[in-house]
Amino acid sequence: MFEQIKSFEDVETYLLRGAGLSPNTYRSYLTSVKQLYYHTNGLNPLQITPGHIEGYYDHIVKKVDRNTACLRIRGLKRFFAGVSRIVPGYISPFEVMEEKLVKKLNRTKKGNRTKKALNKGETRDLLAWLQRDKSIKGLADYAMVYNLVTSGLRASELCQLKWGDLEHYEGAWTANFIGKGEKQASQEFYGSAVEAAHIYFIEQFKRDPRPEDHLFYSLAAYPGDNVRPMTAHRLWVRISDIGAAARESGIIKRDLQFSPHLYRRTYATLLYKQGMKLKAIQEKTRHASIDVLVKHYIHDDEPAAPYFERLLALA
Repeated sequence: MFEQIKSFEDVETYLLRGAGLSPNTYRSYLTSVKQLYYHTNGLNPLQITPGHIEGYYDHIVKKVDRNTACLRIRGLKRFFAGVSRIVPGYISPFEVMEEKLVKKLNRTKKGNRTKKALNKGETRDLLAWLQRDKSIKGLADYAMVYNLVTSGLRASELCQLKWGDLEHYEGAWTANFIGKGEKQASQEFYGSAVEAAHIYFIEQFKRDPRPEDHLFYSLAAYPGDNVRPMTAHRLWVRISDIGAAARESGIIKRDLQFSPHLYRRTYATLLYKQGMKLKAIQEKTRHASIDVLVKHYIHDDEPAAPYFERLLALA
């Protein structure tokens, strides 16, 4: 194994691929490992020591915040744990790391780490704004956002869906797919959002979808170009572009990071604000822990003044 690794492409081939990682997890590992590889001038990963990892951390923490740096280190820790499983006798540098260094690498920025979500008004305004564009791209953007914000699906989950995965029974839509952790999952879909996807599909392909068709596809870059099923990476780019355009147009005034996960947080937050019980939201989002759901997905920073106004009015 040591002799086979001569470039970063070899690192990918022998130490990253073949582990069955989800697209998002793979990209996270890839970023961390690639940065470390080039920071150490192409040192073989099997030669990496705790000192190399500390040097890498000190380098990136000057460019990104502590939380991001911590995530990079976590990616490396999981990567080297995976290497130890496939290389006989190999010991991860994290296994021989001094406690003081462990604490340094795990140090995060203080404060509330809950990321923000769109509120009800922003969600309505964004969907209404997207709905105005009747081009194929506009119809697709509207349908993708509409389905993300009303289903809470992850990017990779939405991209894998085919029309045959959707079931319509007694007026309700349900999608069946492979979710996080390669687990069989099902999710309720909002009827109007499914209809928006149907309208987009017909406009792009001039026919009704077949069971083997994906819900969403890329756009043709030139006449005769073969369109391909939407990928998680391409979806992230499209959502980011939508966010930039929405801010430029004044539809969204807050500084929000637009990603498919923003809509997943929005999904959980809006259901919570509308009165759905936490246990039900946990089931809908398929989270193992309510604590994780509340801490990282439900954004609830409403002001206290209205409560005091009601309280004092009754006094």
